[in-house]
Amino acid sequence: MKYLSPHTIRTDSDHLSFFYDERSTRVTDIQLFLNSSIIENLKKSIQTRTYVVLGGDGLFVQVAKEAHRDNAQILWINYGTKGFLLHDREVFEKDSLEFVIQEYPMLHTDIQIGDKHIHGHAFNEVYLTRAGDASSIKLDISHRTKNIDGYVGDGIMISTPAGSTGWSRSYGGIVLPHDANLSAITPLGKMHPKDFEPMVIADKWRIRIKNDTTRKNPIDILVDNRRIVSMETDAFELIIERASSWVSLLIEKSYLQKWENKPYAELWFYS
Repeated sequence: MKYLSPHTIRTDSDHLSFFYDERSTRVTDIQLFLNSSIIENLKKSIQTRTYVVLGGDGLFVQVAKEAHRDNAQILWINYGTKGFLLHDREVFEKDSLEFVIQEYPMLHTDIQIGDKHIHGHAFNEVYLTRAGDASSIKLDISHRTKNIDGYVGDGIMISTPAGSTGWSRSYGGIVLPHDANLSAITPLGKMHPKDFEPMVIADKWRIRIKNDTTRKNPIDILVDNRRIVSMETDAFELIIERASSWVSLLIEKSYLQKWENKPYAELWFYS
């Protein structure tokens, strides 16, 4: 499968497909779960094609993009560490399960280098950064209401609400609620302009980024931490916009309030 690690195991059972990493320290617990009565309960409670993630945030993002491509729903059960978007395992020990569908945004990227177009989808973020021994990169950045010509720094990050709680936040970015129709832009190691601060923009706005080829410092472009352009010095234009279709997340009703509060917990509003 396109986005999955070679260490990802897929097990199909009727209309449900289960994914886990064979290297997981909890692989024994996962296999016990797959052989438990909970699976039959899930089959009865979910009637449509669904990808079930048994792991952490990293595996969840990989499978989410597979689900998006395959037009499948996705359900996640935390067998990792933080599990920002993931259900607690105890949720599924109930006799009766009821799910709601939450549509979650993704970003679409189109990178044009000469006559070549490179496309990608990001669940979390798109990230441009200096590569190799480059000291800084220089970019022209624009969207509907703002042009930033000659941005100089270590890089720039554009995040979805999900991505805003991770790398973007660690760089001082703005945390967005799950249901925000917004994207976050976060400068990384900025040198110019001095007044360029993290910002939010409407999800319908298209972001354009061009590099300054008078500076031969190479640039990497990563989508969800996967490098899709490496050491580029030729002229390119990167267009970032909301994808036309979103990811369908299944959330168990008893977990919904906790899930909705997680972005605020990141800001210490809730425990």
